[in-house]
Amino acid sequence: MARPAPAVDRTVAVLNLLAAHPDTAFSLSEMCRRLDINKATAHAMLTALAESGFLLRNPRDKSYTLGPALIALGSAAAARRLELVEFARAPMQTLAAATGLQCVVSSAMGEEIVFLAVAGEVVPFGPHVRVGQRIPLAPPIGTVFMAWSLPDDVDSWLNRSTTGKPLAEPELERFRNGVRAVRRRGYSVGLEPDVLGVRLGQSLDDHEAVPPLLAELSHTSYLMDDFGGSTHRIGHLAAPVFGPDERVAMVLTLYGFQKQLSGTDIDALATRLTATTREITFAVRGRHPDLRVSGLLD
Repeated sequence: MARPAPAVDRTVAVLNLLAAHPDTAFSLSEMCRRLDINKATAHAMLTALAESGFLLRNPRDKSYTLGPALIALGSAAAARRLELVEFARAPMQTLAAATGLQCVVSSAMGEEIVFLAVAGEVVPFGPHVRVGQRIPLAPPIGTVFMAWSLPDDVDSWLNRSTTGKPLAEPELERFRNGVRAVRRRGYSVGLEPDVLGVRLGQSLDDHEAVPPLLAELSHTSYLMDDFGGSTHRIGHLAAPVFGPDERVAMVLTLYGFQKQLSGTDIDALATRLTATTREITFAVRGRHPDLRVSGLLD
């Protein structure tokens, strides 16, 4: 387990606060109050960030806003992801047409999942996903992003509770089992608990409504570990696209299932989905880490 880095945590907290309120300038005192940071420590940190261009300091009222250095970083990251999305457009449109489902491309950016492209029509009782929408990358959302991550990164994700309270040990173990199951299968399957998936999709633009829904999901059998012999009403199928660094660069997710599916049905759709993500991985010169480990890649 990596040792805590309080200075890094404080820096991230400051940047996240300003990013969440891009039109608001915060004084030193206000940031210290909101983030519970010592004023002397915060002053040194903010001064260093301002000198590096990551923050701007207003000389009149001495308030802080996000700086131009972050624009360069964000533009570079966004440009790279949008470039990768272009390789996914045709395959995802083919997949959406063949399955009659909605296909969505998303990417993890910091502690959020951002929707980058959508193919296929919105179906009744399916989520209302639009390009640019964001949801927290927090349990139980994002298992497919975390399944190929380092253990410390998985632990960080598990500790990212949307309720402000740590998950209980049974819930932590359930999510760890879900992560292991996703990596073993190569894709994620999520149940549709009543209409929660629809409510989440309709609430993506309401940032205050999303955390309570995610908290509710964390106490349901949202992730499927075993299909069993019965049929299931599922909410999504998701599989990763890997980049050249063997990390998950994007995720393709299928939504809009209108009937219950057997384990055989799920396997057949998952086979189509993972064939598409392998095609895109190959197109972007990505490398699947499990194939390398198994000796199928040099």
